[in-house]
Amino acid sequence: MFYVTFGKILTMNFDLQPTLENDLIKIQPLKPTDFETLYAVANDPLLWEQHPNKDRYKREVFETFFKGAIESGGAFLVFNKQTNQVIGTSRFYGVDNNASSVTIGYTFVARNCWGKGYNKALKSLMINYAFQFVDNVLFHVGAVNVRSQKAVGNIGGKKIGEIEMQYYGEPTKLNFIYKINKMNWQEGKTTNMQRPNTDEYATFFKSYIDQTTGNNFFELFKQNTADTIEFFTNIPAQKYNYAYAENKWTIKEVLLHLIDAERVFAYRAFVGTRCDNEQILQPFDENNYVKNSHAHLRSLESLLEEFKVVRRASEMLFENITTEQSKFMAKGVSHPITPRAVGYIMIGHIQHHIKVLKERYL
Repeated sequence: MFYVTFGKILTMNFDLQPTLENDLIKIQPLKPTDFETLYAVANDPLLWEQHPNKDRYKREVFETFFKGAIESGGAFLVFNKQTNQVIGTSRFYGVDNNASSVTIGYTFVARNCWGKGYNKALKSLMINYAFQFVDNVLFHVGAVNVRSQKAVGNIGGKKIGEIEMQYYGEPTKLNFIYKINKMNWQEGKTTNMQRPNTDEYATFFKSYIDQTTGNNFFELFKQNTADTIEFFTNIPAQKYNYAYAENKWTIKEVLLHLIDAERVFAYRAFVGTRCDNEQILQPFDENNYVKNSHAHLRSLESLLEEFKVVRRASEMLFENITTEQSKFMAKGVSHPITPRAVGYIMIGHIQHHIKVLKERYL
């Protein structure tokens, strides 16, 4: 380990190029002799399709990228630990002692590793190491790179700002800044909103919770959000105001009901996260809410935009609660309920209604 200066900032005792490994990934310092090996991975136009610098698959452009990686003193060669094949690179840079932070970036992995956990394993490996020395890890993600934005969000990164980045030897590009705090990261690893016990909710809600499978709440929640948006987006326009029988909700009314319920459920979870022993959570008349919603006056696009906003608010609520808060028994009229039970109910409630729509409306 060593001390190194970046401008006027003196870093802490932080080795920027350790050799590390976990079950899926091994990283080791990038060397000048690694160019051809790494370029064999980078020479793929589709790899850079959403990246701000889409020409990095070209040899002359990648040569500049590689030179910057070597000169950074913090770049890695990334291996698939099981096959020992090189699958990409990443690097540490911008250690800031005042902010107790380091940035992870310039990451890419081969497309045949996408969706298989390698990118997440790589980031987790580097984050776990970094948190031995700093309290915050930052990511710079291209403003047009939606895939990478989702990947960072999926591991708990929160957008905190924007920056014009001057890449080594490349044009300046707008990047989003994401941050992961050490406390939130460690807490997320500890609890991840574990599935509730059966005494944490009323029997009525069991059918909703049974709609969910798995224990990774945040992955389930994000996937549920994405699936819901995709489902309603693909419904033919002529079906929006359709109801399969008299006095049944239309498709737009169902979507607005999901929005209403999201707000109600989020409030119930909020009461629990604040350990409120006085508030008694009341039921709500969903039919009366729908009757007075005027959903027929709304466009589907407007409803989906509102759904995204309330969903993100719910997600942020759950992202920032402790293990103890997630298990607090808030008072209900018929039965107490915990925030983590509410979280799983929210997922199952939407899945229930989508199932009904598929069976009776489409």
